[in-house]
Amino acid sequence: MTCKACGGQNEPGRKFCGECGNALALGCPSCGAANSASTKFCGECGTSLAASIVGAPVGSVAVAPVAPTAERKLVSVLFADLVGFTALSETRDSEEVRELLSRYFDTCRRLIELYGGTVEKFIGDAVMAVWGTPVATEDDAERAVRAGLDLVAAVSALGDEVGAPELRARAGVLTGEAAVTLGATGEGMVAGDLVNTASRIQSAAEPGTVLVGESTKRATEQTIAYADAGSHELKGKIGLVPLHRALRVVSGARGSLKSSGLEAPFVGRDRELRQIKDLFHVCADEGKAHLISITGIAGIGKSRLAWEFYKYFDGLAQVTYWHRGRCLSYGEGVTYWALADMVRMRARIAEDEEHGSAREKLAAVVEEHLPDEEERRFVEPRLAHLLALEEGRYEREDLFAAWRLFFERLADVYPAVLVFEDLQWADASLLDFIEYLLEWSRNSPIYVVTHARPELLERRPTWGAGHRNFTSIYLEPLNEHAMQELLAGLVPGLPEGLRNQILARAEGIPLYAMETVRMLLDRGALVQDGPTYRLTGTVEALEVPETLHALIAARLDGLPADERRVIQNAAVLGKTFTKHALAALGGVPETELNPILSSLTRKEVLGVQTDPRSPEHGQYGFLQDLLRKVAYETLARADRKARHLAAAAQLEEGWSEQEVVEVVASHYLAAYHAAPDADDAEEIKDRARDRLARAGDRAASLGANEEAERYFIQAAELTDDTLVRAELYERAGRTAWKGARPAEATSHFERAIADFESLGLTHPSARASAALAEITWQEGNIEDAIATMEAAFAVLSEEDEEDEDLATIAAQLARLLYF
Repeated sequence: MTCKACGGQNEPGRKFCGECGNALALGCPSCGAANSASTKFCGECGTSLAASIVGAPVGSVAVAPVAPTAERKLVSVLFADLVGFTALSETRDSEEVRELLSRYFDTCRRLIELYGGTVEKFIGDAVMAVWGTPVATEDDAERAVRAGLDLVAAVSALGDEVGAPELRARAGVLTGEAAVTLGATGEGMVAGDLVNTASRIQSAAEPGTVLVGESTKRATEQTIAYADAGSHELKGKIGLVPLHRALRVVSGARGSLKSSGLEAPFVGRDRELRQIKDLFHVCADEGKAHLISITGIAGIGKSRLAWEFYKYFDGLAQVTYWHRGRCLSYGEGVTYWALADMVRMRARIAEDEEHGSAREKLAAVVEEHLPDEEERRFVEPRLAHLLALEEGRYEREDLFAAWRLFFERLADVYPAVLVFEDLQWADASLLDFIEYLLEWSRNSPIYVVTHARPELLERRPTWGAGHRNFTSIYLEPLNEHAMQELLAGLVPGLPEGLRNQILARAEGIPLYAMETVRMLLDRGALVQDGPTYRLTGTVEALEVPETLHALIAARLDGLPADERRVIQNAAVLGKTFTKHALAALGGVPETELNPILSSLTRKEVLGVQTDPRSPEHGQYGFLQDLLRKVAYETLARADRKARHLAAAAQLEEGWSEQEVVEVVASHYLAAYHAAPDADDAEEIKDRARDRLARAGDRAASLGANEEAERYFIQAAELTDDTLVRAELYERAGRTAWKGARPAEATSHFERAIADFESLGLTHPSARASAALAEITWQEGNIEDAIATMEAAFAVLSEEDEEDEDLATIAAQLARLLYF
């Protein structure tokens, strides 16, 4: 480069002449255009000129500065800029434009930092960010693409919010080697052809899209779904450069939990997902507990919304403790099963883990997260009781306090997310615990996400309403545009006529559309042909069911006989099950099941739990519970009975009875209801009654009084023995009274007293009457209470021997008389 002052020759890129120190015009390393020495970015292409500066004057003599240490590193560079901003700024007030631009910059910086990136610089309305320096991670490229997808989505939302739908962003990401200035922050961190090419890729992107190069796609294709964006001629590059459009995130970080089957694009719920993300960050940043309640009918997309949220935060730089628990549909639910699932997940305890190993794992996780020895002594036995690893009897408030403390200590380190699935099947006690947790742990970053069908609100109309940090999201059916987008992403190339038929029958329910497509694929009526799908027959020849029930039944009918038998057996076991249980129920070796289960998994009738942290790791499960329900209903009653009896026997043989007594009871009860007039019906009914009574004891030991009461009443209704029935009603009355339900307790005690007296059993009748007197006294009927208590005391006093009941009633009577 020639100095205009002295004519001296200088190497390209020098800022000041080496002969006289005069400022030189800079040549852009990308396009060659000349720029003044004070210019930071090329006036032609916007490339940073900072990396070209190699000298500076000291007085009248130019000397080379001492450059920071530099090295070559693998980095990922993101360029993004606004589209439509210039036109927008011409029609709006300058202060409004400044505010909008400020919000855009804040959004960019926040998203980039959330994904562990660094903003290198802002150039007008464009931003450049870098991953891989100063600290590299194995998923830098993935985080860069995730940030790009979130950024263009956030700008679209911002445009819609301010009434500027034309405002969009576009982004480009490229991964490769670059020169990195160690210790540098902000502008000048990286330099090289990689930076220029990333900028060119961004320029080639359509508004609202993210383009990436080949290297970035190879590094991220396990996590990100891509579409071919064609080959482009980029300024400064020789030949055409193939690019790819990032579509969506399809797995957790580094490809974890990726679905191997058909997954529809996430459509129509961007606003809800953005709300869940934003509230999560508020919870984490402010250290305040929050409850998100997602409600909607079956198949509307509740689980998918939670899955998209998981994929989001799993890719962030911030560590988050994730817990997931499913409420079971057996009978009316199994007490605290979902909560126990979460503890097992945190301790990495499998459902069928050997008792000693499970106890060791629980102790280890408690010691890891509760440094205080006194807290460990309080929490560990109560968690063990929850997991049926230790017997005992605790007050409910005592258990709640221990369980709450466990999650609080987790949240002291990292934000804790608790996702409760299928909450419409939850016990009342689990709902109580969730509300208790939110109230007592409100100053901890505990983020509770629940999803349930509308039936939950019928059971508990005030669900969540009493909490300050509560957000309710109700999912409505998707609009037609979103459903069309879903089908286009699920099976591109679907004939218009068939697509319209599917949309008409789906009525905005994603599951309906997906099940129709899966049925067509299962039958071979729809096949993949390259990147698109085509029909193998005419639309008129396909029987598309009118309702989802008919749809699922038709899909099941299309399966081979051996696969149908396995599905029917699985339906008896529940929504999830082990291969061992399925083999035992069907009376076949596990090796014979392997190809059948693989086929059903490929057809997406079943799925496999792949999360290594889940207690259900390795278990199979129905992808839709409605499919399980329809399969179960196809069984003849005699077959239902036989399978339920076999399932109960297998559980009693392979599990601790204490641990699964509720499930065993549900199988015996279902077997009895399937054939109540059979010769062995009375024997089966007795077994069901016995297990239900034990389930009541188990629930009572956990402080779940409402569930215990329900189990005792169910057991009472299954016996013709007056004495047994009376005793069960008395136990139901005591749990109802302990659970602060005096009306129910009174009714149960009165039935017990009537049965005892019909048998001439004055002692137990007096005992129940004394309990009834306590309720009467609490309700303010002092005289009636004392009279009843005195009568009970008189009955027991007439007996020859004193016993515990007499002592208890004497103490109760004294308290009533002298209170």
